[in-house]
Amino acid sequence: MSSMLSFFRLPATSAPCCTESRCNGETFITVPMMLTELVWLVLVPVSAYPVSRIRNKGENSRDKERNLAFVMNLAGYVLALLTGIFRNAGEMLRMILWGYFLAVIFLTLLNRLGHIRASGHACSCTLPYLFFGRFLGIRAAVVCAGLWAAEFWASVRLKRHTVKEFLLGSLTAAGTFVLAVCCFR
Repeated sequence: MSSMLSFFRLPATSAPCCTESRCNGETFITVPMMLTELVWLVLVPVSAYPVSRIRNKGENSRDKERNLAFVMNLAGYVLALLTGIFRNAGEMLRMILWGYFLAVIFLTLLNRLGHIRASGHACSCTLPYLFFGRFLGIRAAVVCAGLWAAEFWASVRLKRHTVKEFLLGSLTAAGTFVLAVCCFR
């Protein structure tokens, strides 16, 4: 069960992954913008894993893979934010993109400079849950809290992260969420 939950986790793009839609009277995202953001927020970061295997000639080096994943996430999130800015994304989407950008910056600072292991996975599932709750209301927030608890359980049970790493990643997401929301008030 725990490995199944880990497999079906909500990817980093779950919040902006709607079709052309309206939320609170604002167009949330258009199909072309959604496709572009999916490339930056999903394909670029996920490409770190096959690129790492090719680059390291099949060597199973989790540290090298993790380092490349940080670089690819940073690149993808910067490109997603720039795309949102230059294509005049709506306020909600810009808030989400700023949240992802700030999250990857803070995770990089914590993990690489501060040598504090905060889970990028926990951050990437917590942040969309927080945005869902913000935009869709209390019912969505309750469902997302349940999903977060299931992710926490699965991640710790499978020994992918320690309790501390998962909670630090989640707190990083919460902090960047507050910053992103406050910047758009």
